[in-house]
Amino acid sequence: MRLFFIRIACSILILALFSGCSTRSAGHVASPNSAHVNYSDLDKLYPYHNQWHQTPYKLGGFGAKGIDCSAFVQRAYQDLFNMTIPRTTRTLARYGRKVPRSDITTSDLIFFKTGYNTRHVGIYLQNGDFMHTSSREGVIISNINDPYWKKRYWMTRRVK
Repeated sequence: MRLFFIRIACSILILALFSGCSTRSAGHVASPNSAHVNYSDLDKLYPYHNQWHQTPYKLGGFGAKGIDCSAFVQRAYQDLFNMTIPRTTRTLARYGRKVPRSDITTSDLIFFKTGYNTRHVGIYLQNGDFMHTSSREGVIISNINDPYWKKRYWMTRRVK
């Protein structure tokens, strides 16, 4: 009986780990708000993505051996913009000011509801693309117009 409960607990832990920051493959469809581009920020964000590209996802991780979505966002803002922002997705969702999807611009934080109580955050780049930490692929660029992300889009917040 004890072994049964241990197996159940392990299964729940594994599900929690993989639902924290989730993803699907990205289909790149042009975004209608491509006019909202901050090229100065893009010149920082793309090289930063390249530096972290495919760093594995790790719930609670904060470094090159593994990082989660909110830690990646927090580190990017600290490293690129010298801004200290909150660590958790929940706190980030109340930080800065909310902006409509039609007004998204480079370096905005975009949030998704990926599960009943699971939220995900990334940094908007341009043309619908955003960089984030995927639980399956690590640090990657996806597109908010991909059916998976489009269905789960929650809100955008501007912190700069």
